[in-house]
Amino acid sequence: MLSDLEISVILTTYQRPEHLERSLISLSLQQNMKGKFEVVVADDGSKDRTRSVVEAFARMADFPVKWITHAHRGFRVALCRNDGARASTAPYLLFSDGDCIFPVDHLQKHLQARRPGIIRAGDCLRLDREATERIDAAAILSGAYRGWVSRDERHRLFQKRIKERCYQLVRHPSKPKLTGFNIGISREDFEAVNGFDESFVGWGCEDDDLAYRLRLSGRRIASALSFTHGYHMWHPTEPSRPEKWTDGPNVDRLHHLDRPIRCVAGYMPLDDSADFETLPAQRTSNCAARLSKRAA
Repeated sequence: MLSDLEISVILTTYQRPEHLERSLISLSLQQNMKGKFEVVVADDGSKDRTRSVVEAFARMADFPVKWITHAHRGFRVALCRNDGARASTAPYLLFSDGDCIFPVDHLQKHLQARRPGIIRAGDCLRLDREATERIDAAAILSGAYRGWVSRDERHRLFQKRIKERCYQLVRHPSKPKLTGFNIGISREDFEAVNGFDESFVGWGCEDDDLAYRLRLSGRRIASALSFTHGYHMWHPTEPSRPEKWTDGPNVDRLHHLDRPIRCVAGYMPLDDSADFETLPAQRTSNCAARLSKRAA
């Protein structure tokens, strides 16, 4: 049953308790959000002190904090995100990762920008290793970490914001791109495509697949960069992440363009009699051409 909360923040994590703790601290500083949000930490089977970090934080927080986990059998972020959605109660969902820090108005900005049928695609400024190692509670409380982003990184995000405005003006068929650490979506829109496809195991493409099916369902993806962004803390690269996107473990699956709009292994179980929506032939052909061009 849904609650009176307005937004559920779903943080995915795996064995980065220090990063997660800093992420949770930044959420505790959100302005004008008292009584409006909850946090669900969706863990991918951590065996370290991650759970104790969440439990300690939950005892002090003045908003609901939940913990959910499963056995670790490889990188399963799609399952984590669906687990988080299943454990959440608000009508609007914000998916992010436990290695991100959020400005104090981040949740308020997302709520102000929510629109029916529109999914917000965001991004983060990436902090390097040296900056990440300097971040403590005091730096988060003061906002000092925001000044530790390189000029090149700020320029990258600025350029992306401009590009995404252009994509929206021309109604680009596959951009803006959804990126897992900042996705704002209504529960209704999420349920319409049955959430993330849990058959995507290993790094990458689960967010591309979600975006693909959302667009096919008639929904629109719009940039969040004109109103907010997060800050991504450095960490070692996920082992299943390839040097080239095209070499990723899920790319071949992403090219199977006859998959249903409502994925089978998704947010809710689908019975065998479900009326799956399949992709019209012409749209499938167009999407195949775009993906082939991207791979090239």
